Amino acid sequence: MHKLSLVSLAAAFAAIGLAASPATAQEKHGHAEESGHTESHDDHSHHEAELHGVRLVHAWTRATSGTKALVFVDIQNKSEKNVVLEGGEADIAKTVELVGFQLKDSQPDYVALPKMPVTAGGEVKLSPNGLALRLDGLTQHLQQGDEFQMEFRFDTGHVDMFVQVEAEGAMHHSHVGHTH
Repeated sequence: MHKLSLVSLAAAFAAIGLAASPATAQEKHGHAEESGHTESHDDHSHHEAELHGVRLVHAWTRATSGTKALVFVDIQNKSEKNVVLEGGEADIAKTVELVGFQLKDSQPDYVALPKMPVTAGGEVKLSPNGLALRLDGLTQHLQQGDEFQMEFRFDTGHVDMFVQVEAEGAMHHSHVGHTH
């Protein structure tokens, strides 16, 4: 898909206004949650999370000493319902918003998007020069090898996942090609 069309595609899907249905998250990582989420202590606990059939795999960002970072993740909707990615939250950032890549005056730029649908049986990849979640107002530097917890917000609920920090100029997660 052409990079410039991602923003207009996301905006068009957002205009559809898919209905929200409240739900609670089911996650796959090794720490307790006050809300009673399901836990799993498998080898991939830091690499994936699940929310009612919506699977998130390999969340990552780039090392930075700046105040902004982009988070990338593969989202697989194995459920029978459309869901909508609305944004997120992270303790290390003041805001987290969904953004799409575009060229502005021949320079790379990311613009805020209201939400991104993920169709039933479909997949959306947040990746460099495409869609991402932008963390703004970082309260700490991100060093390669670090990780932090982030909440991904969908219209069906919220799911926590660890985000791994890759090299400053990375274009993919270090486990690219590795399947779960």
